[in-house]
Amino acid sequence: MDKIPSNIIKSKMKLKGIKSKELAERLKEYDENLTELSLNNKFSRGGFSAVFFFKCMKALDVEVLRDEEWR
Repeated sequence: MDKIPSNIIKSKMKLKGIKSKELAERLKEYDENLTELSLNNKFSRGGFSAVFFFKCMKALDVEVLRDEEWR
């Protein structure tokens, strides 16, 4: 079963020791004005654009996603 994008973002956050509040702050650089609560709500719904996913990856300084991370 494929992982949902929010789980990939959360796992990258955990690996880098970044909390939702910090990610929300970092995303402001990419024109995303979210609070910690609104970011967590977005993750729980699981529905967001590919653009938002890649903004999160950029904000987390993730340059490479391996194929096995999607399975």
